[in-house]
Amino acid sequence: MTTTTTIAAPAEEHLENGYAPATPAGDNLLLDFARGEAEAFGVIVDALGGRVEHDPDYGAHLRDSGRPTPFANAALLSRPIAEGEVDGLVGRLHSFFGGTAGGPYMVFSPFPIADLSAHGFAPVGHPPLMLRPAGGTAPLADGLHIVAAHDAATLADFEQTLIEAYPIPEMQPWHHADFLRTAALDSQWRFFVGYENGRAVATAAAYVTPTVNIVELVSARPECRGKGYGAALTAAATLTEPDRPAMLIASDLGRNVYTRLGYTSILRYTLWLGMR
Repeated sequence: MTTTTTIAAPAEEHLENGYAPATPAGDNLLLDFARGEAEAFGVIVDALGGRVEHDPDYGAHLRDSGRPTPFANAALLSRPIAEGEVDGLVGRLHSFFGGTAGGPYMVFSPFPIADLSAHGFAPVGHPPLMLRPAGGTAPLADGLHIVAAHDAATLADFEQTLIEAYPIPEMQPWHHADFLRTAALDSQWRFFVGYENGRAVATAAAYVTPTVNIVELVSARPECRGKGYGAALTAAATLTEPDRPAMLIASDLGRNVYTRLGYTSILRYTLWLGMR
């Protein structure tokens, strides 16, 4: 007599998939990062008086600042979108962003998603998502003084430098508090400004979650590049809470800088650009 053992789960058993609405924080870093990015965008947009919504049907976190830059308008997905759901998701995006004035918006997906070009979206690319383990030390750069933004003046230095150095041409000339408001200083954001001879020349920031430091908004003025300023600022943000790992979405051009800081690419995001 032969005995067989089944490995199939009972139909009534809950199987955790790692991206459900009820999946707890700490289950996996990919979900923690996606949710944290959505929170981070939400803080900035809410401080600007924009619209912040969550659509649980699609795991879509919708952020609309009304500003002309896609860096302040985004739909951030926290679960995969099945092929049969694409039309519904697109309709939701069009209804949310299409009814108000503002610039284009970005769709961020940590999972592969169907080609959206037939729906009027333009491909942006597949940038690497990178992870660095907790701990370590930050390299310094000669001639650079790093300050954690703590008031309206230092936050303005951060904002102006980011807009001019990244650059974000659609928000130039810079206008004070047009992208960052001081309310962000009372959130989980941590903003770092690099000064050379008293002039703000580089930036990096971290959004701190209970499980990961999310590194964002890295910039350096063109005349200061090649001096290690960007790496030093990124390292400061990376170690905001040194007992936690850090994650960031890189570019292929800047990937080697982050690799030298101890980051490893773990997958590629998918980005699409939507127009109103």
